Amino acid sequence: MAEDHSSPDKSKQLDDRLSYLELVARDTAARLYEIEKHLGLVFHAVPREIKTAPAIKPDDQHSDVRGIEEAPKTTEPAGKLTAKQEQGSEPLASDRAIEPAGATTLPGRPAQTALPRPVQTRAEEQVPHATPTVTAGRSMQKGDLESRIGGNWFNRIGVLAIFLGVAFFLKYAVDNEWIGPTTRVLIGAAIGVLFLIGGERLRKRYASYAYGLTGGGIAVLYASIWFASFKRYDLLAPTVAFALMVVVTATASLLAARYNALPIAVLGLIGGFLTPILLSTEVDHEAGFLSYIALLDLGVLALAYSKQWRSLNYLSFISTVLMFSAWGDKWYTPEKLWTTILFLTLFFIIFALLAVLFNVVHRRPTRWLDLAMVFLNGLLYFTVTYKLLDEQIEYRRMLGLFALLVAAFYLGLGYFTYRRDREDKLLVFTFLGLGLLFSVLAVPIQFEQHWITMGWAIEGAVMTWVGLRANDRTSRNAALVVFLIAISHWALSDVQEFAYLAPAHFVPLLNKRALSCAVLIASLAAAAIFYKRYGEKGEDRTNFAGLLFLAANALAIALLSIDANDYFEQRKALASGRDFANSLGNTRALTLTALWTIYGLGTLFIGITRKIKSLRFLALLLLAVATVKVLVVDLSYYDASWHTLILNQTFAGFALIVAALALGAWFYASKLEAEDAERDIVLPLLLGAANVLAIIALSAEVWGHFARVRLEVTGQDVDRIENTKQFVLSAVWTIYGAVALLVGIKRGTQAFRIGALFLLTLTIGKVLMVDLSYYGANWHTLILNQTFAAFALLVYALASSARSYSQSELIERQESKMIVPVLVVSANLLALVALSAEALGYYGAKISAGASTSGTLGDLRLAQQLSLSVVWAIYGGAMLTVGIARRSKLLRVMALLLLGLTIFKVF
Repeated sequence: MAEDHSSPDKSKQLDDRLSYLELVARDTAARLYEIEKHLGLVFHAVPREIKTAPAIKPDDQHSDVRGIEEAPKTTEPAGKLTAKQEQGSEPLASDRAIEPAGATTLPGRPAQTALPRPVQTRAEEQVPHATPTVTAGRSMQKGDLESRIGGNWFNRIGVLAIFLGVAFFLKYAVDNEWIGPTTRVLIGAAIGVLFLIGGERLRKRYASYAYGLTGGGIAVLYASIWFASFKRYDLLAPTVAFALMVVVTATASLLAARYNALPIAVLGLIGGFLTPILLSTEVDHEAGFLSYIALLDLGVLALAYSKQWRSLNYLSFISTVLMFSAWGDKWYTPEKLWTTILFLTLFFIIFALLAVLFNVVHRRPTRWLDLAMVFLNGLLYFTVTYKLLDEQIEYRRMLGLFALLVAAFYLGLGYFTYRRDREDKLLVFTFLGLGLLFSVLAVPIQFEQHWITMGWAIEGAVMTWVGLRANDRTSRNAALVVFLIAISHWALSDVQEFAYLAPAHFVPLLNKRALSCAVLIASLAAAAIFYKRYGEKGEDRTNFAGLLFLAANALAIALLSIDANDYFEQRKALASGRDFANSLGNTRALTLTALWTIYGLGTLFIGITRKIKSLRFLALLLLAVATVKVLVVDLSYYDASWHTLILNQTFAGFALIVAALALGAWFYASKLEAEDAERDIVLPLLLGAANVLAIIALSAEVWGHFARVRLEVTGQDVDRIENTKQFVLSAVWTIYGAVALLVGIKRGTQAFRIGALFLLTLTIGKVLMVDLSYYGANWHTLILNQTFAAFALLVYALASSARSYSQSELIERQESKMIVPVLVVSANLLALVALSAEALGYYGAKISAGASTSGTLGDLRLAQQLSLSVVWAIYGGAMLTVGIARRSKLLRVMALLLLGLTIFKVF
C-alpha cells in the first residue's frame, strides 16, 4: 500500500521538474535572442559565457537543487558594443548572472531567484581584463578557411598592395619629375592620414579592415617622413623629422590601445626603434639616443602592461639589446664609461621590474619566455658592465662589490615576490637563484679568478634547482644547454689559457683552471643531487641525474689528467739529460695510469653500491682506457735502463690495473645481484683482463731484465743468457697457469680453467719449439740445466692439474673425463721428450767437442742411441707398472705403445 501511495507523489514531482525546466528553457531562449539583437547578430554568435539554470538532481526521497552547472566558455561574440561597454563601465549581458523570468518554487524548497557567479580561479586570471572590441568580422569561426581568406588575408594583402603602390608611385613620379619633392612627400603623408581616418571610420563596424588601414597609414607616414628627411631631398631638418617620427610612433601606440590591436602596436614598436637608424646623421649623441630608447621602452611597456601584451615585452627587450650593441660597437669610448653604465643600469632595472609588474602585481604565472628574459637581462647587464669596468684598471677593485650589488638587487626582488605572490614558485626561485649566482661569483671576481666558466656552471645549477622546485621542464632543459656552454668554455678557453706555460710556476690542482673546473664539477654534482631530491620519480629523473654525474666525473678525471701531464711537461722542459727526460716520461705514464685506475675503481664501487648504471659504465670505460694505455704506452718502457726488477714504474702500472680489475670483479660478485645480466657479462671480462695483464706484466719483467743483462755480456754468454730467459719465461707461464687452473678447480670457475688450460697449452708449444732447441748446449749439465728444468716444471704442473681434476667434486664429470686424459698424455709425452733430449744432448755435446778417432765417434753415437732406447724402455716399464697398480688403462696402453716403439727402434 505504501508503494501505491508513493506513485502519485513521484509523478507530481516529475511534472514540477519538467515545468521548471520548460520555463528556464523559454527564459534562456528569450535572453539569447535579446543578446543577439543587442549585438547586431543574426543567429551566428555564441555567447562568451552563459550560465545555465540550476541543474535539478533527484534524491532518494524528494527532489532537490544540488548544484549549478556552467556552460563551457566559447569565443567572444561578434557585434558592436555600446559606449559604456567599450569603456568597461558596463558588463556584457553574457557576463551577468541570468535569472529566471519568475521565481519558481519546488516542493519543499524556497524560491530560486538568481544564480551565483562562480569564483574566479588563478587560471582564469590569465585572461586579460581589458574589454575587447567585438565586431562582426571577428565572429567568423577560426576553422572557416573562406572567412579567413576573405576577411583577413585579402584585407592585409590589399593594404600591402596599396602601400607598395604608393611607394612605387612616388618613386615613378620622382624618376619622371612629374611633381616636386615637397608635393611628393605631402601626397604620401596625405595618403597616410586618409588611411588613419578611414580606419577610424570603419572601426565600429568593420574592425578587421580598420586594423589593416590603420597599419598601412602608419607605414606610409613613416615612409613619407623618411623620404622628406633623405639627403636627396633634405626637406626636413633631422630634428624635425625625428620629432615627426616620434609623433607617428606615439600615434601608433594610442591607436593600438584604442583599437585593442596588437599588430598596430608591433608596427609602432618597429618604427620607433628604426627611427634613429633611418635618421642617423653619423654623429654620436649618446645621452639623447639612449634616453630616446629608454623612453620608447617605457611607452611600449606601459602599453603592453595596460593591454597584457607580453610579446611587446620580448620584442622591446630584443630591440633594446640590438640597438645598444650597435651603438656600443661603433661609438663607445672609455670616456663615456659612467654615462653608459647609467643607461645600462636603467635598461636593466626597467626589464627586471617587468616580471614584477606582469607576474606579481596581477598574480599571473610566469612563463618560460618571461624566465628567459629575466636570466638574459641579468647576465647581459652583468657581463657588459663587468667588461666595461675591467677595461679600466682603477675600477677593477670594484668588480666584487658590483657583483654583490646585483646579488642584493635580485635577492630583494625574490623577497618581494615571495611576500606578494609566493604561489609563483618559478619566479621566486629564479630571483633567489640569480641572487645566489652573483653572490657566489663575487668571490672569484674579487680575487681575479677566471669566473666566466664558474658563472655558467652556477647558473646551470640554479636553473636546474628553479626548474625542479617550480616543476618547469623548460628551465631544466635550458640548464643542460648552459652546462654544455660551461664545459665547452672550460675546454676551449681555460685549459689553454691557464696551461703550465702561462704562469711562471705551475702547481697541479692549485691554479685558476683547476678552480673553475672544480666549481663546474660541484655545480654538475649539485644539479644531479637536485634531480635525485626534487625530481619526480621516473626514468627522466634517473637519466638526467646519471648524465650529470657522468659529466662531473668525466671533468674530474680530465682535470686530474691534464694537470698531471702539464706538471711532468714542465719538469721535462727543465730536465737535463736524455735518460732523465725519458724517466720522467715513464713516471708520467705511471701517474696517469694510477689516476685513471684508482678513479675508475672508486667510481665503479660507488656505481655498484648505489646502483647507478651510468657511473658503472664510466668506470668500466675508464678502466678499459687505462688497460689500453698500459699496453701501448707503459709497456714500451719494459727494458728501460733505469728499471729495477719488479720495482719499476712499468710493473707498478700493471700491478695497479690488475688489482683494480680484480677488486672490480669482487665488487660485482659480492655487491650485485646474482641474477643481474650485467654481472654475468662483466665479471668474466674483468677476471680475464686481470689475468692476461698479470701474465703480460710478468713476462715483460723477464724480457726487460734479461735485455739489460745481455748488454753487459758478449760471446757465448749471450746464448746462455737467452736460454736462461726462456726457462724463466716458461717457468712463469707454467706456474701461473697451474695456479690459475687450481683456483678454477677449487672454486668451480670455468673461465679460470679455460684460461689456465690455454696458457698451459701455449707454454707446451713454447717449450717444445724454443726451450728444446737448447738441448745440446755445451754449458748444459746432465739433468741440471735450464731446458730439463722447464720440462720438469711443466710436467709436474700437468700431473698436479690432472690429479686436482680427478679429485674435484665441483666439476662436471663429462669435463673431467675429457680433460684428465689429455693432461695425463701430455705430461707423459713431455717427460719422455725431456728425458730423450737429455740423453741426446749429453752425448751430442761430447760429439760436438770432437773425437780424435772415427772409432771413438762411432762408439759415442752408438751409446747415444743405446741410452735413448734404455730411457724409453725404463719409462715404458715404469708407466706399465703404474698403470697396472692404479688400474689405468690409459697408462697401460701408452706403456705398451712406448715399449713396442722401443723394440722397433732397437731392431
